[in-house]
Amino acid sequence: MNHETPLNPWQAPRPAFSFRYGDTPSAEFLGDWPSTQAQETRPDGSLEHTTWADPATGLQVTLHVRRFDDFPAVDWVLEFANTGPADTPILEEILPLDMTLPAAAKERLRLHHANGSLCRADDFLPLTTDLRAGQPLTLAPQGGRSSNGVLPFMNLQHAGGGLILAVGWSGQWAARFERSEAGVRLAAGMERTHLRLRPGETIRTPRILLLPWAGDDVEVGQNRLRQLLLAHYLPRVDGKLVMPPVAQCLQAYYYSTGEAGEQYEFKALPRCAALGVEVYWIDALWYGDRQEWWEAVGTWQVNRQRFPNGLKPISDAAHAAGMQFILWFEPERVRPDTELDREHPDFLLRSDHNLSNHLLDLGNPTARRWITDRVSHILTENGVDLYRQDFNFDPLRYWQAADTPDRVGMTEIKHVTGLYAFWDELRARHPGLWIDVCASGGRRIDLETISRALPLWPSDFPDIIGLPYGLGLHVGDQCINAGLARWVPLFGGGVWNFAPYAVRSQMIGGFNIGCEIDLARFSMDSPQEVAPKEVLAHGHFIWDEAFSHELARQAIAEWCSIRPFFTGDFHLLVPLTVSEHDWCAWQLHRGDLGAGVA
Repeated sequence: MNHETPLNPWQAPRPAFSFRYGDTPSAEFLGDWPSTQAQETRPDGSLEHTTWADPATGLQVTLHVRRFDDFPAVDWVLEFANTGPADTPILEEILPLDMTLPAAAKERLRLHHANGSLCRADDFLPLTTDLRAGQPLTLAPQGGRSSNGVLPFMNLQHAGGGLILAVGWSGQWAARFERSEAGVRLAAGMERTHLRLRPGETIRTPRILLLPWAGDDVEVGQNRLRQLLLAHYLPRVDGKLVMPPVAQCLQAYYYSTGEAGEQYEFKALPRCAALGVEVYWIDALWYGDRQEWWEAVGTWQVNRQRFPNGLKPISDAAHAAGMQFILWFEPERVRPDTELDREHPDFLLRSDHNLSNHLLDLGNPTARRWITDRVSHILTENGVDLYRQDFNFDPLRYWQAADTPDRVGMTEIKHVTGLYAFWDELRARHPGLWIDVCASGGRRIDLETISRALPLWPSDFPDIIGLPYGLGLHVGDQCINAGLARWVPLFGGGVWNFAPYAVRSQMIGGFNIGCEIDLARFSMDSPQEVAPKEVLAHGHFIWDEAFSHELARQAIAEWCSIRPFFTGDFHLLVPLTVSEHDWCAWQLHRGDLGAGVA
């Protein structure tokens, strides 16, 4: 139920939420609870805090609202705290967004949304759904990673404008849109909550962002969102936006040969510097004591067989050549018989559905402190500038297995908020640190993660998995990048060929070099007939004479020349599809420069 009734919710939305407490809807009692208000002035707007307190049970409900001087957007989070001496009654069906917008019965309402990432060529493909009475639409990710299958950004269009909705929750959220005679109801929050709070316990909800826009073209709303994110959300270092870099990584060499070690990194580094590479990237091959990278997650120590001197000599060489150094981690996944499994089994969440992976419980303060200290030590000892965090399995069933019937959703809440605390602590300990958010590609992209990190690898389709598609990989690049750019302004991506068509297919993402492959020799019609390793066998690595160094240098220079336009408005010039027979065309425009690129 709406606890604040706006005069015109389409143009000036205000926070509206609901929950049930002791089996009673909040609309029936919250107005009777004593409340207090406070306001803070910020350089870019204001923060408002409203707290309602239940005299009987000690439950406090606080609404934290952020407003902006330069955008008509509103951002809010709900917080619940038990200040009483006993467990609270059941708190359930918590919806930080629950509002009904007026709409005439015959008015067309369209919801613009997008696929999330599923390692497919149609990752982030734009979708439009007409909302009709009696046909509610629910969007939710798969398995507890926030953009696994669906992106948590939406644009509800009506006659003359619309309303952007973004959900900030790196877990299992859900958003429901339901048309009725009264208008259209918007409800969003965690998919399931049914829990008691222990004395002294505090939880928070998903973050909600609403941004109204006016006009007939949906791209007006999309670009208002982009500019809001650029101005107030995306991460900065020393006051400057973190921009996607030109990077190089030898992970493909490891996949191709099974070999990894400092000798290969030192072989590649001079070539990288000569090309104009900005970031030297070591991915999933530097840690543990096992051959396969996925078998070693859970042992976060440098593999001294591959890197006998540690990683510091490599980062020193990168820094001396004017590059930064990025290092991959996957701290939440723990394989059996690794260090964390052997020495700290109490840190782990387990599920009978998957005994080969355990989940490090970031909701456990002791476990979070341990992994924070370990990662922080590795970052310091090895001169790491960019922390890359991957997450290659679904956590939802682990959270559910740890919940009791009267604490449904609690493990997820603690884990997700623990993730934010982990990242925030790393950034506090290491001023200037960048974070790259990865989860099997782009399966953890939401308002909270992109406020702290850039997704430098937003889909695993343009990885070795997509290489057997041949030129179809470039079609996927076009869809993935143009689709995501409508919602998220800055992100990365991979480059496997330096021909103009290949590079320009990836042009609005980052520029990460794996190896150079002539993909035209592989068929997009029968990719299942070719193993990724077979494709990589035809690749040329950066130290090879056959590697197109001059073509790569030209491609990097061209990409760098358009990077300043990534912060401009983005327009699709034709409908975006994944058909190899259709054109892909887009434009970036910087109004402040009076210039753009198409």
